[in-house]
Amino acid sequence: MGENTHPLGVIARLDDDDIAAFDDDLRGDLVLPDSEAYEDARNVWNGLINEYPAIVARVEGAADVAKAVSFARDNDLEIAVRGGAHNQTGSAIVEGGLVVDLAELDSVQVDPGDQVARVEPGTRVEDVLAETQQYGLACPTGSAGDVGIPGSTLGGGIGWIRRKHGLGIDALRSVDVVTADGTLVTATPDRNEDLFWAVRGGGGNFGVVTGFEFDLYEVGPMVQGLGVFYPYDAAEAVLETHRQVMSDAPEELTTILLSGHVPGLPPMPDELAGESAVGILGCYAGDPEEGAEVIEPLRNVTEPLIDMSDVMPYETLHDLGTQMYPWGRKYTHRSVFVDDLTDDVHDLVLERTEAAPTPMSAIAIWRLGGNVGHGPDAAYAWDDKEYMITIEGNWEAFENRPTLDWAAETERRLRREGAEGAYAGFTGVEERNWEDWTNQVYGDSYARLAEVKAEYDPENVFSRNVTVDPDDA
Repeated sequence: MGENTHPLGVIARLDDDDIAAFDDDLRGDLVLPDSEAYEDARNVWNGLINEYPAIVARVEGAADVAKAVSFARDNDLEIAVRGGAHNQTGSAIVEGGLVVDLAELDSVQVDPGDQVARVEPGTRVEDVLAETQQYGLACPTGSAGDVGIPGSTLGGGIGWIRRKHGLGIDALRSVDVVTADGTLVTATPDRNEDLFWAVRGGGGNFGVVTGFEFDLYEVGPMVQGLGVFYPYDAAEAVLETHRQVMSDAPEELTTILLSGHVPGLPPMPDELAGESAVGILGCYAGDPEEGAEVIEPLRNVTEPLIDMSDVMPYETLHDLGTQMYPWGRKYTHRSVFVDDLTDDVHDLVLERTEAAPTPMSAIAIWRLGGNVGHGPDAAYAWDDKEYMITIEGNWEAFENRPTLDWAAETERRLRREGAEGAYAGFTGVEERNWEDWTNQVYGDSYARLAEVKAEYDPENVFSRNVTVDPDDA
């Protein structure tokens, strides 16, 4: 791109006629730095991200995507791809480059008879559930309502029904992809099989996904939800009970243990908000009466600060996630996987929780197992792991360094206890050593991913992610 990545400097070196022709040829809209819509177009969920693209192309179809990619390549502009939601790591916005903005592609079509949903990439979890839950159906998605379908799915898709119905990639039937040369390709288990394998866990390395087709499962619309917060001085007993219950829990039960604080949102009493606590959140994807019995031990470790557990709409669980992680707060989330929750891991979780520099930060333990990984073979490398641990740096203060350092040190300490791997959506945002993240995210899948990358994106056009290098093929 050259040395000058300031958006106005980039625009100045581009030919005005070329920009005008691109704009005229696009069904969607171009947003340039002098547009009234520019600040909105570059604004993302994570308040830590502050990038200034030269051009934002708000596309309205696969043909627009191909035109945007072609324009960027012809003008030596780095490309970022933005779906409809979090873009936590900053990959969706690029300084001085071109953003392919997919937010206008927000159609969800449900076939309740065949239990299939066709979903465009500008959608969020809440958009898909709003359509599928009318029929008591759902596909595995991210755990918050405002998480985007493309980013969460292509990284794996770890949600509230993962132990019963697997990951988002396990339910994926097909994808439509605009590749680096502008070709629209459909990939399924029987068509362009290597590409279908690669995008399920390999993320956006191979093109821009413009359509998803998912299998749907019978879920809800009412489920037994689990939501209980205990005083932090009971943390050891809560972690031990969680470990024992989840070691042989039925696959219908999925949980997240949260070591940190009581979040300040309804229905939490104001006097509890921010208090040190250990919470257990969960979903029973089966008969609610059976679920109430299964979760009972998790609700009675000791006297809770608050117990919100009840039969509730499946969508409500995702609404809670949206409220807990609001737009504009600063976030750096890292992740590791472990086979076992040893006493040393438990001790470290508590030690590092107490070391967190802000009361909003937390450490979460996600129970995996069950039917995670039941779908066709995929590039996602960690579907045999029993737990994911996320280090959640969340803050609003001006000073960033303490929380960034805390999250990085906590991750390193967990790895010294035997943790490995990383989830593509939780790889921090700062001072990224791409080679290290690449190895952690892709593991043993990397060599084959590089071969697929060399076939579909030999010049590494799509590099604003945990990058696969085509030269490694």
